[in-house]
Amino acid sequence: MRSSVSYILSHAPGESVMSHPDYAQHAQHHACLLVLVKGIGGVLGNFNKLWERIQRVNNIKVTDSTGQVRDIWVRYVRDYPVENNDWGDFQTHRRLLGLITLSKFTNQIELNEVCRVHESLKVKYSNTLYDSRAFMFGPGSHLKKPEQEPETYSVYEEDKVSKDRSSFSDKASIPSEQPDSISSSDSFPRSSSSAASYAVQEENFTTPSNFKTTAMFYGENDPVPDLEQHVADLINSLFWVVESKRLERSREKLEKVSLLLAPFEKKDFVGLDMESRNNKKRCMGRVTKNLADLTLQAGLVSDALNIYHSAAEVLKSVNDWLWLAAAKEGHCATSAILQYPNLRNNTPLHRNASLQESSPSKAKPLSLYQPGTDPFRKYKLTSSPLRSSKTSSPINPPSELTPSSSESMETSSRQSETDNADSVSLASSSDIEYQSQKSYLSPDLPSIPRQLPSQINNQHLLSGEEIAEKYRKAIIHYSKYQNAGIIETEACFKAARIAVEQNNSLHASSFLQNVIFINLTLSEQEKIQRFDTLAELYKEIGFLRKAAFCQRLAATRQVSPNNPNPDWQRCYYLMLHSFPGHRLSLDPNYVIQHQVGWPALQIQLLQELVVAARRMGHPALATRHMTFLLQTMWPHLSRQDHRDLAIQLQALSAQCEGGPVPLVLETGEVIPPANLTHVPRCSQFSPRPAPPARAPHLVKCKSQHGPFIFTPIHFGSLERKAKKDEGKMEYLWVEDDICEVQMKLTNPLPFELKVSNMRLLTSGVVFESIPETIILPPDSPTTVNLHGTPKEVGELQILGYSTHTLGVKSNCRLKNMPTPHKFPASFTIEVIPSLPTITIETTVALSGNINLANAENVGSITNISLYNGESTECTIKITNTSNVPIEYLDLAIQSNMDNQLQSKVFQWSNEDVQAQLPIAPNAVATIVMNLYGEADFLDLGGVGENLFPNSLTSNYPSRVGSPVPHAQSSLPTQTSNPQTSLSSGLMPRTSGSFRSTNSQTTSWSAPISVMPPSRGRQIETQIIIRYSGGAGKEMHCRQSTLQMNLELLPSVSITHWDVLPAEIPSQLYLVLDVRNLTAEEMELHYAAGKHLLVEGGEACRVPVPLERCPFDAVPARTDDDETTECRSAGSGASGGSSGALEAACAAHVAARVALRWRLAGGAAGRAGVRGITLSQAMLDVVRMSPLHWEVQVNEQRVRPQAECACAAGERVRLRVSLRSGLRAPLRRLRLAVRLYQDHANGTLDYRLENRVATAGNNKVVLATLLESATFHHECTVVFLTPGEYKIDIQCSTTEPMLDETSTIKETDNQSIAQSCAGEVSHVWRFIPPVAISVTD
Repeated sequence: MRSSVSYILSHAPGESVMSHPDYAQHAQHHACLLVLVKGIGGVLGNFNKLWERIQRVNNIKVTDSTGQVRDIWVRYVRDYPVENNDWGDFQTHRRLLGLITLSKFTNQIELNEVCRVHESLKVKYSNTLYDSRAFMFGPGSHLKKPEQEPETYSVYEEDKVSKDRSSFSDKASIPSEQPDSISSSDSFPRSSSSAASYAVQEENFTTPSNFKTTAMFYGENDPVPDLEQHVADLINSLFWVVESKRLERSREKLEKVSLLLAPFEKKDFVGLDMESRNNKKRCMGRVTKNLADLTLQAGLVSDALNIYHSAAEVLKSVNDWLWLAAAKEGHCATSAILQYPNLRNNTPLHRNASLQESSPSKAKPLSLYQPGTDPFRKYKLTSSPLRSSKTSSPINPPSELTPSSSESMETSSRQSETDNADSVSLASSSDIEYQSQKSYLSPDLPSIPRQLPSQINNQHLLSGEEIAEKYRKAIIHYSKYQNAGIIETEACFKAARIAVEQNNSLHASSFLQNVIFINLTLSEQEKIQRFDTLAELYKEIGFLRKAAFCQRLAATRQVSPNNPNPDWQRCYYLMLHSFPGHRLSLDPNYVIQHQVGWPALQIQLLQELVVAARRMGHPALATRHMTFLLQTMWPHLSRQDHRDLAIQLQALSAQCEGGPVPLVLETGEVIPPANLTHVPRCSQFSPRPAPPARAPHLVKCKSQHGPFIFTPIHFGSLERKAKKDEGKMEYLWVEDDICEVQMKLTNPLPFELKVSNMRLLTSGVVFESIPETIILPPDSPTTVNLHGTPKEVGELQILGYSTHTLGVKSNCRLKNMPTPHKFPASFTIEVIPSLPTITIETTVALSGNINLANAENVGSITNISLYNGESTECTIKITNTSNVPIEYLDLAIQSNMDNQLQSKVFQWSNEDVQAQLPIAPNAVATIVMNLYGEADFLDLGGVGENLFPNSLTSNYPSRVGSPVPHAQSSLPTQTSNPQTSLSSGLMPRTSGSFRSTNSQTTSWSAPISVMPPSRGRQIETQIIIRYSGGAGKEMHCRQSTLQMNLELLPSVSITHWDVLPAEIPSQLYLVLDVRNLTAEEMELHYAAGKHLLVEGGEACRVPVPLERCPFDAVPARTDDDETTECRSAGSGASGGSSGALEAACAAHVAARVALRWRLAGGAAGRAGVRGITLSQAMLDVVRMSPLHWEVQVNEQRVRPQAECACAAGERVRLRVSLRSGLRAPLRRLRLAVRLYQDHANGTLDYRLENRVATAGNNKVVLATLLESATFHHECTVVFLTPGEYKIDIQCSTTEPMLDETSTIKETDNQSIAQSCAGEVSHVWRFIPPVAISVTD
């Protein structure tokens, strides 16, 4: 915009120029009367409150001589240079018209000085000053009416007070219902009898004779209720002076007017012909422009439009660029006042909530004033201290100030720029607000005839675009004059503010950009103000980056070397407020999350901010901003920058330690805490469950209903899709128990980093965190465990952790952790009531091979070695180490054995355990557990594992293999050789039903049942001790596990066995081959008072006398059992009765055999034959015969162990009697009597045809032997040669034997009986055989 002709039309810089720019000027100030408010004398305590109250009186309504009500606007300033006042002819709004002084005095000398200073100010501005007021505050004692009573403007009779009130004590009697107008910004006091409504003077004080100003005297703490009234009086006075000047100027003849000059133009027209046509037009144009200024100030806005237009036309014709620019600027300002009435309401008022803060439509038309319908304010209908006058109204109701239409209700004022303390302050609020509206709406007071812009009958009203264009031209004309640089600058700011009101950011930016290129000689403070104003306007149009640039320039000017008074605090705040333009926020988490802006600029700004904070003497702020820099800019810094900034932070924190608390500045701004989450860097954060020994478990486990069935169908898929709370932990923590959180930290700095006072951050229940200190090496991940103790029951949230490193305390919350390590916002853990804790000691009795004889702690392993059949005791001592009594205690065993075998190996008394409850703190409970080396002592020897005896349990298959093959014909039996001894090898089984067919499917993963006695076994056992107490005993318990490894060593094995008849028919001998499987000598006790020694690894044969199994000892079976057995046995197997008979006889034998052994080393134990299998021949020996025998030789009954004698050739009469003990008849029964000789060498000779002669049948077949029936048979035997003879008497049957153990209903179960009919014949012998000794 600037032109080179500016140097042609301007003058040297030595001339009068406006050297003090007013950056706060607005276009509406062209219509304001300028009043200076000055504080003089002593420091007045309530000066600021009085200043604010004066500012509010910025508009009054005055009725002129024609009855028209005018809006008179006022602008108050607190300082004004005389040089600027000299430009009053150029623009009349620059004239200082009024003066108000606020002074304090305590004695006569100070009063005289205050009066002198006031008069000197009047002289200083005498060229333009029209009127003044002096408000003087003195000591509150003995005031009386002054000699020269100042003029007052109160026209109300009831407002005057009795002249007798001459002391401040009278003032103190003001009614208490008067509100304090100093503190109230809404209304005047209600009472109209204020004692300060007239001027008084203390009786001991007198004003100087040359003091002619209207003065008001008050006490120092007087509320000054009539301040607004006196200010309004001053404005009223100024208006009439301005109105008179306007009328005077309007009545002048344009041909005779004098030339008005700008201050620097005075030398330009010396010696020029003022009577020339151009100069006369110049004079006419300038005077017309001056008249337009006065008209605008006098409240005739519409008239001023025409006059400005006329002045501009005249000035344009004579190329008077400077005054033409001023005329165009005035024209634009007048149009803006009409177009944008909100320009006059820049400061927010105390209004109701219906007043909006923004202007959606910037050019809303004005509406006619309607009394009593103002929607912006609510008034109290009380009496007013002022009454209206028929001729003039010093102050008019505020409702006439603003439009009342619904459209204008939607608009409100835009926030104005903030003024510096010593610079001009804009009084931009509304006029005085009164308590009563009716008192000012008398019929004599006409309303202001406002019109909408579209209805204003003025063709010179400019539109928004025309205003911007004319301002642009005016600025171009100003730029032609170097001495008008400040005028040009102010015009740019005014145009920019109008563009802001128009919501035209581009126009505003263009005007503001022009300000930067205006070359002015300014002080550092004025440069700072210029950049401040630019920044504020750039912010209003949304150009935040340019605003930040200007703020940063202003900050550097505050501390530049050319500034005689550097202000680091102001520099700091300017840079702090430039954060939004640099895309920074005070919240470091927001900066890290969004990562916008220019990192290089942001880093530089933050470094400068740290310097400013340190230089202004605020080390806490410096530490905070350096922490902020490291935290937010970490990804954009190099490794060397990390090191340098970390060292700087250490140096800063040495002066003031950084903490995770907000810092509140003097301005009320809050600096949020900055936490170092990068130093150190956390890559893992996981709360840990309690150790297994202290982990809580449910007392009652949830039962699983039914089996698990997999299906691809997603039942309840809606629930599965629900977002799972990843921070919710499934395990529990216990109150008063130490808990742990595991972290993995890495030091990203190139030197060792000490991190102290590390704690957990929690919420919810009370949690006592234990501090940790660690030194981290560079770039090396280190695992750190943080511990703490919950002190309450409930829900605990772990939010993160705190650190103290580089002199800064940081609260590192999980939700703010930097990427890529993203954690849940918090971890939630349920805390349950306290549970007891225990220690466990195990002691094993000194028997057998014991690998452990000392105490064991919780979780240790106890190793015990036992021989098969050996017993020992294990004592478990449980000590309560907590303060909670143990009220619940339960033991359970888990091992790789089946339950039946496990119950035999481990035995304890649960009643004894429960009798010791409750276990008090520090008390001990003792549990005695008996351990027994349960084993199957029967071994198959060399025959193979396939013939190993049956398992102890039928629930699990044995670890042997397939069932026993039915190989009866391949092995010798006692049926074919009745006298077969143990030398014949293992006795075969004629029944295959001892193992069910499902045992063919063998699983090696099945629990251990019984292993062969020749092998050792390793039993891994866990003794689970569940205990609880306290408040949570019903729900949760703890579980300790004692690992016990039990090794069972081979002791003895029984490789072969057989049964032999005894000397007594009711007894038998169980002959066993017993092998010592140990390496030590063994003492074996096999019968009462009978024992023998067996060397290690050797075997011995021992006869064990037993009672025969009673015939009726076989248990009864159901039909289902019989049917099942028949089915499983098949056609080639023995019948169902044989399986039950074998089991009963085997159980009878096993119950009566108890072998005891003792080793030389002291170990002792027992062995048995449980699980023994018996062949059919063995069963006949073991079981008592169902036939009752009675044998007579020569009519003498044969006794057991008795031997009969006869001579050779003598006839021996043999009588055999049989009586059936069965409940069913025996069919096809055959009785046979056989004689033989036993040569005692294993040979039996049955061929006795030449030695024995028999008379009678030696074989008899009986068709049927009924129940309990008796059969007799006799025969005669003659022995031909002497010798030892034996008579074998046996009875057999070829039909199935249906006894009481297998009763079958013939009608219902014929098929079953037939299927079992394949049984071989049963043979019953008279035991022992009859021995006869034959002599010569």
